[in-house]
Amino acid sequence: MRHEYLWVAVVGVVGVTAAVCAADMTAAIERVGESVFTVKTGDRVGAGFIVSADGRALSSAHVVGEATEVTVTLANGVELSATVVGCDEVRDLALLDLGVENLPVVQFASASGLKQGTKVAALGAPLGLGGSVTEGIVSAVGRQIDDKEYIQIDAALNEGNSGGPIIDEKGRVVGVATGVVKEAENVGFAVPSDEAIALLQSVGMKLSLPLDEGATPVSVGSAPEPARPTAPVWPPAPRAKAPGLLLLIGIPLVVSLVVSLVVSLLVTRAVGRGPSAPEVSLFPPSDQQEDLSDVDITLE
Repeated sequence: MRHEYLWVAVVGVVGVTAAVCAADMTAAIERVGESVFTVKTGDRVGAGFIVSADGRALSSAHVVGEATEVTVTLANGVELSATVVGCDEVRDLALLDLGVENLPVVQFASASGLKQGTKVAALGAPLGLGGSVTEGIVSAVGRQIDDKEYIQIDAALNEGNSGGPIIDEKGRVVGVATGVVKEAENVGFAVPSDEAIALLQSVGMKLSLPLDEGATPVSVGSAPEPARPTAPVWPPAPRAKAPGLLLLIGIPLVVSLVVSLVVSLLVTRAVGRGPSAPEVSLFPPSDQQEDLSDVDITLE
């Protein structure tokens, strides 16, 4: 009987934790989603995100190429012609000016606090499908490729994700999607957010707060400029009220307790019918290891 109660408690805690984590990532994506846009130039497609309310934004240098202007489609469907302010080929970052104001912006966090297993999400326009999101974890930090440092993630990236933000569970940008290994599945790479912040600082954009692992999320903005003649394209929209904390936690907890009770009763009956079953390993050891020595890892 004591084992039965233990099963109920364990499964209940796991269910509540999973529900809360899922809700956190959903809220994080909602906070950033309005700031992400699709970039098109020639036959290239990519993504970008807004870093200041006066229309400054980031994308990937390899998406922009040598263009001086690109077509941008915001999350609300508005299409703009954006000016390419400059590109940093080393960091694979491009700074754009959308030419409008009153835009929703992202918040940054230093990538130095990331650890293996940290949950992240990638927002972008894979194959031109704007407003797409994939979720995964940090596979490795400080990955060195061609003398450059990247964050390796397993969130699926495809053509069109480049330039899009990689966010943590608080909705803060910790990286910029830049490429994948074509011969593998879900082996993607992102430029650390610290590189993006350094680029913004180099062109005179100021950070409102210092960055460190425990700091409040940082908004990036530029010095005040004269108002632009272009009318705002992003009127503020009312946000739905979030469900109460009691409802958010209570429903998953009740469901988890019911499921765990049924499972524990079935296990108790099965045990009572005969001798204990031999222990079975879910992950038996393998004598064969895949040889990856001849795989050509390239960023595309």
